[in-house]
Amino acid sequence: MLLERGKELARAEQALRLAVAGDGSMMVVIGSPGAGKSALLRSVADAAAPHARVLRASGTLVEQDFTFGIAQQLFEPLVAGAPEALWAACFGGGASMVREMFFGGSWSIGSYQSLGQEAILQGLNSLLVNLSKDQALLIMVDDLQWADPLSLRWLAYLAKRLGGARVLVAGAWSEECAASDQMLLREIAASAARTLYPMPLSTGGVRQLIGEEFGEPCDPDFARACHQVSGGNPASLVAMLRGLRTAGFHPVASQAGELHDASQPLLRDRRMFCLSIQPAIVRELAQAMVVFGDLAEPELVSELAGLDSIDYKSATQTLDRLGLLAPGDSPLFVHQSVRHGIESAMSVNTRTLLHRRAAALLHNAGHPAEHVADQLLLVTSGYEPWEIDTLRAAAGTALERGRAREAVRYLRHALLHSPPDSEVRGRRLVDLAAAERGFDLASSVTHIAQAVPMLTSATERAAAALWIPPALAAGNPSLDALVQDTSRRLHDLGSAYAGGDLALRLEARTRYLRLQDPAQLGVAADRLWGFGADAPVSTGAGRELLAVLAYAAAVAGGVTAGEISVLGTRILEREAPRAGHAYTALPLLIPALVLADAAAPVAQWLDAARDQAQCQAPEGVTALVNAERSAVLRASGQLPQAKSAALSVLDNADPAWPEATTLAIWTLAMVALETRDVELGERVIQTSPENGDLRVLVAHRMVRGMLDTVRGDLPAALDRFLDSGKQLSRCGWTNTALYPWRVWAAAVSHRLGRTQLAAELAEEEHVFARAWGAPAACGRALRLRGMITPGPEGVDLLRRAVDTLRCSEDRIELSRALTLLGRRLAETGSGSAAEFSSEGRRIAQERGVSWAEGDEDSELNGPALRLVVSERGDLTKAEETVVAFVLQGWTNQQIADSLGVTRRAVEKSLTSTYRKLGVSGRAALIEELSAPNTGE
Repeated sequence: MLLERGKELARAEQALRLAVAGDGSMMVVIGSPGAGKSALLRSVADAAAPHARVLRASGTLVEQDFTFGIAQQLFEPLVAGAPEALWAACFGGGASMVREMFFGGSWSIGSYQSLGQEAILQGLNSLLVNLSKDQALLIMVDDLQWADPLSLRWLAYLAKRLGGARVLVAGAWSEECAASDQMLLREIAASAARTLYPMPLSTGGVRQLIGEEFGEPCDPDFARACHQVSGGNPASLVAMLRGLRTAGFHPVASQAGELHDASQPLLRDRRMFCLSIQPAIVRELAQAMVVFGDLAEPELVSELAGLDSIDYKSATQTLDRLGLLAPGDSPLFVHQSVRHGIESAMSVNTRTLLHRRAAALLHNAGHPAEHVADQLLLVTSGYEPWEIDTLRAAAGTALERGRAREAVRYLRHALLHSPPDSEVRGRRLVDLAAAERGFDLASSVTHIAQAVPMLTSATERAAAALWIPPALAAGNPSLDALVQDTSRRLHDLGSAYAGGDLALRLEARTRYLRLQDPAQLGVAADRLWGFGADAPVSTGAGRELLAVLAYAAAVAGGVTAGEISVLGTRILEREAPRAGHAYTALPLLIPALVLADAAAPVAQWLDAARDQAQCQAPEGVTALVNAERSAVLRASGQLPQAKSAALSVLDNADPAWPEATTLAIWTLAMVALETRDVELGERVIQTSPENGDLRVLVAHRMVRGMLDTVRGDLPAALDRFLDSGKQLSRCGWTNTALYPWRVWAAAVSHRLGRTQLAAELAEEEHVFARAWGAPAACGRALRLRGMITPGPEGVDLLRRAVDTLRCSEDRIELSRALTLLGRRLAETGSGSAAEFSSEGRRIAQERGVSWAEGDEDSELNGPALRLVVSERGDLTKAEETVVAFVLQGWTNQQIADSLGVTRRAVEKSLTSTYRKLGVSGRAALIEELSAPNTGE
């Protein structure tokens, strides 16, 4: 049924009655697309069926050039089914001039020209009069705006000559559509006896239609919301309601608030159809708005669409009437679905052309480079020089704002139009690599490797090579060769660059790459002390070189722990804590200071670097900082925290960050040795980076030896520990502070009854420890000797070990020595035994560990440690936040959406939390933290 069309239908039926009585006329129905014009015509036809013959026709876009197409649609079906006797009557008199149009088969525009316009119009008029003699006629023509001009001319002619004829001509057209001839349409409207304008439905009409569509009463709020979205347009409303019904909506107040966003995509097809039939200026304005998006301004879009102020205003008003524009002064679409629909209908060539023109308009108007570049990203053909400069400028701005991914998009497009194998391309590859390094290190390094051969300047090559993190180059022969070759080329330039930042940084990188070469290690200490009082700690390049030299000299035993401690402190005083140190050779300073038993100053520095990394650095940088922290935590005896931090690194291992994995393995190997943790030892062995790092190889060997001791295979364990020493010695790594292989080998030898070998190994360890001078190493060596030496001499050695370790940062080693001393004194009945044992237990508890009470077999290298479950206070702020949501029953996806992170990030945080708290999963976490804390 028609809603709210009673007046229009009454006027139409009145015109029909007059026509049947012999007073014919023209009636037109004008309205916007979807206003119900066709439905109104169908209702008139239904009313006319008992009283008049109904002839129908409709204009179409594809038949606008078909001569007298409307006339042929009207009369051909009738003539085709009429008996021959009727033909003569129909085409008698003046109608005979158009008989060929329907029977001759050769009708064409040539026929029209030969007969003349007036003769054809008179003939068609006569045909109409002849047909109406026996029965009144209702001529219905829909979509007149698309009728061919000659048909429109005939209808305009006819409108003035219907008086006295039993004919009602009812035509309809959309006033906001592109028309074949606007002048003729206006002439028809002016000649019509009646003009009907179907108006949008009222809120009441919308409510009634909703009730019919849903089959249930409609809430007034829901009806008002539907009216606001559809504008009361019946076709739009029906399309929207059917989509809402399919989506499970109900016409109730509770769903009125969700209606706008849910209904916009449902109106897309209807809106796109309405737009497609608009004049060219309307479609071109819509396309210009799509191209500019949120940057759309009246001046810009009108210029891009080629419209003057009058056409722009007219086109904007049309878009507004169609319900496509959002409120406000800026030309913006009411919903993204409109933009997407228009964009999908545009051809590739059209989009490319418009985006290129839009970029030029924005550039000339002084818009920021990023705005111009965003348009250029959508251009598929070659760039002009100014466009490439704009892309690079936009990339620079994006990097300054911390938006590396945007910068990479700009630079990749600029690179697409660079000459192959040219120096220009090489430089752009370096720019691209610099931007990529923050989130895609593997691609960054690949692009540097491609760029360096294209650069002709040795200094440019050197600067490019420095973008490669040294730890990554150390495990890749081709990158290693590239850095070495670059360094040689710079060196060949002579003294002009000697001592400069490029030279010092390249020297640091090349020495980093040769840390497992005993010949290179042998001169590290000489190079280090060759600086004398002029050590280059004032520059970042100098500090990077000093860090490499300090580490090389430390593992080779060419310096003392005290000297490394002093140098490391000087470096840290001048090196601001920053996440970016991960890309340099500076990370080697951390293990150097750990070996020197001087890691305390590093802790605060690393905390600041971690805070920065968590805010803006990629996951690989954060992993390296966490690995560094794990080494420092282990060196101070905080084994549970060290284990947790190192395992979190391994859980998220990235091949592009081998140093993070190596440091984590080193830490976990030492924790496994301290605790005799078989499960942790197996985890260390299963992790094997493919970079051939000696620290990883020895870690595996040492841990396997520990596992052999736990399993009772002491001869195999001794072989593994001695082999570890040989591996280290072959590379010139004589400092056993890195891996105390002699300590373990001596303990196993002593258990096997090979006391002479045990004593020799213990004495060697003590000699090396004294030469190195770190309290932890010296105290451990004394503790070892005291442990395997019986009687008062052993007790005295243990006392000396305790005194030495009181100066050490390694509180666990001090606790172990105190515990051993207490037990030894207890055997002699000394009254001070309890004091030492109590102090040892207290220190262990402070560090979150305890000493296992076991038999002699479980205490091969002193008493065995047991880790205590970490307290909740060890969680980071991010982990605490995630835990709070979990305790509220939120899912991982809900937590991710609330925090604005990925679900993977939430899962990583929870994995770390489970490990820190020693729980098996989410259920155990909730049970653990929800339980009341009774205390004591």
